Amino acid sequence: MPKMQGMVERYKDRGLVLIGIHTKSAGDRMPAYVKEASISFPVALDHEGKTIQAFRVDSYPDYYLIDRSGILRVADLSNGDLERVVQILLEEPAPE
Repeated sequence: MPKMQGMVERYKDRGLVLIGIHTKSAGDRMPAYVKEASISFPVALDHEGKTIQAFRVDSYPDYYLIDRSGILRVADLSNGDLERVVQILLEEPAPE
């Protein structure tokens, strides 16, 4: 999460919107962690595992990038490629 917070701080003015989804495992501790780590982006708790099922999440963390038009562009992105691909998508023009 701290890595994600850093990305939000670097790219929010360029249009990055990040939403974290936490699994139900240890979900009761998530709100305290978000506060303690000063996470500024929304983090939702997936009580029923529906997000995990819908996106076919197979590892943690898992990254899914949705572009400015609301289209899922990248699924199951590796941690090492995340910032590079975010930069590429942010370079694309906003839809009219």
